[in-house]
Amino acid sequence: MGRMGNNGGRCAVYSGAMTRSIACIAFALLGAACASYSGRGLQPGVSSEDEVRRTMGAPAMELGNPDGSKQLAYPRGPLGTETFMVRVGRDGLVQGVDQVLRDEVFYRIVPGITKDDVLRLIGPPSEMMEFPRLQQTAWEYRYQDAWGYTAFLSVMIDPQGIVAGRTTRRLDRDNSRSR
Repeated sequence: MGRMGNNGGRCAVYSGAMTRSIACIAFALLGAACASYSGRGLQPGVSSEDEVRRTMGAPAMELGNPDGSKQLAYPRGPLGTETFMVRVGRDGLVQGVDQVLRDEVFYRIVPGITKDDVLRLIGPPSEMMEFPRLQQTAWEYRYQDAWGYTAFLSVMIDPQGIVAGRTTRRLDRDNSRSR
């Protein structure tokens, strides 16, 4: 058994309390950072683009629109199942924040639209896979389906940048359900 010195063990108690305090502070900061990932607290018509960047960080992609407005894409991946799209008006104010990896948005991805249309709808893919024989590239998006299962959306893009099709598939049905 090691010797504790003349402090009667107080240093060890202080050290344990300090470690717990640091752990609590770190946990609180982590929780605050995660809460801001969704843009919670940003108010349409009030919050500015600068507030978005302070709250959510640098976007993975910024898409300018012809009317001077823009979209900022915030994928939470590569293993995340959400992408938040922030719409900023030409006045620099937030118009809305939406989680776009959901079935209602996927239904708008149909053969014939462009890859730029896909980027505007759901942001950048988490993964890309080439299929040389098909002459297509699959853009992969991990998401949670309407039943709570982790799934993948694959958008097939041809060499001209046109959507050829899309599919969805669930990962392991027994183990992927959120609890």
